[in-house]
Amino acid sequence: MDRCYQGGKCELLPLTVVKIIRKQPRGGVMKRPREIVESSLLIALAVVLFLASYVLPVVGMVFAFLCPAPLVVLGLRHNLARALLGLVVATILVSLFVGISGAFFFVLSFGVLGVGLGFLSKRYRNSVEIILYGVLISLGGKLLLMIILAKLTGVNPFDVHPEEMMSIIDKVASIYNDIGMSKEALNTARAQMAATLAMIPKIFPALLIMASAVDCFLSYGVSRLVLRRLGSNELPPIRPFGRWSFPKSIFWVFLLSGVLSFMGFSGSFPELFLRIGLNLRLLSSGLLMLQGLSVFWFYMSYKKIKKIIRLVLVGIVVLFPLLTQIILILGIIDMWIDLRAKIGR
Repeated sequence: MDRCYQGGKCELLPLTVVKIIRKQPRGGVMKRPREIVESSLLIALAVVLFLASYVLPVVGMVFAFLCPAPLVVLGLRHNLARALLGLVVATILVSLFVGISGAFFFVLSFGVLGVGLGFLSKRYRNSVEIILYGVLISLGGKLLLMIILAKLTGVNPFDVHPEEMMSIIDKVASIYNDIGMSKEALNTARAQMAATLAMIPKIFPALLIMASAVDCFLSYGVSRLVLRRLGSNELPPIRPFGRWSFPKSIFWVFLLSGVLSFMGFSGSFPELFLRIGLNLRLLSSGLLMLQGLSVFWFYMSYKKIKKIIRLVLVGIVVLFPLLTQIILILGIIDMWIDLRAKIGR
């Protein structure tokens, strides 16, 4: 206890209160206007970038990748309550320019993800954990956005009508016909397009998860690059692509997806088996292919091949199905045999 003498009388003050008073920063009052100005600038920048991505047809994609960066900085530099308040203000400003639907798209596609990545970066120092939780935030935002838009427009993305599918096929087929494609090739292309479009509603959950992962990864990478340009290393670095690896359980999910798909195609089991199998197949094969590409990238780096050539070779591999299957098998082998350790010897 500390003693305090006032008018000859002795009063006791709790020691914790005295310590709190002593710890009060002298410049606390001066610091608040600076934080308000910084928050306002970040909110304005996020709104401008979103409007640019919303209005500009092609260049807008670049601004879309930059849009979460100011919100990530907002979540990093300020507490969660202030960051969310800034997001609400930004959403109101966006709604004044592009309406309610555009505001929903902003807050659920960019806003929540940006603030969430900034908040997560203060709690975790591992980029893998930040991106993993960020994917969940991005996925939740996209699901909520789809539900809201479905209520507003009456269009269910999980249910594509045959008339709409045939309309899309006819438009693409007319383009192929105009460039001189033969009748046999045109019929084959129509059949392939019809099969692909019929498959999309079944694998839509997997496509949504993959889109959320790509969205989160790009937002994190661009935000870290912007912060580094500003002289800040507040976001932890991402592990080099040549060192990426996934747990062996992905291989067992890959096998399970094959079994479920076979059961669904047989007709003896409910169609749900087929849907689950197809979605698990798409996700697990994507991760296995990433691991195979990581091994390929590591090998090219070990041989000191120039980065631009590596990028071209990876693009060629992704475009050709046969090479993609080889890379997938390479990823499976690397899960059980550490190929990169053998290459580095």
